[in-house]
Amino acid sequence: MSFDVPRTRGWAPHVPAALAALTLLLGLQLLGTLLVDLAHLPVPGAVVGLVVLLVVGARFPGFARRAEPAGEPLLKHLQLLFVPPGVGALTQWSAVVGSAGPLALAVGGSFALGLVTAGVVLQRLLRRGRSA
Repeated sequence: MSFDVPRTRGWAPHVPAALAALTLLLGLQLLGTLLVDLAHLPVPGAVVGLVVLLVVGARFPGFARRAEPAGEPLLKHLQLLFVPPGVGALTQWSAVVGSAGPLALAVGGSFALGLVTAGVVLQRLLRRGRSA
């Protein structure tokens, strides 16, 4: 007896893989939340869950590939995830203006740090490519 799903066009064949991937991501978020609660870490559980995905995925690439069916649609529509913070910033504009200095320093500093990090990584990758 076979329980194979017949091949069809469209989104139907991808539903089981997407549900499994979403379950994996939610499980990692739960694991991250539990680790944060147990260790009293000052970071969100979702961030710890993504770090766990990064570490385990670096060691076992097949594990990270299992998250792709859920991750790709989320990344495809990432701009929608920025709407709530944007609305919050507009409704709390007086607090944003009152904290303009620290906000500008944080945004500028994180931009500079990201730019330097990307440059260092690129240089190392280019150096590695020449030596190979």
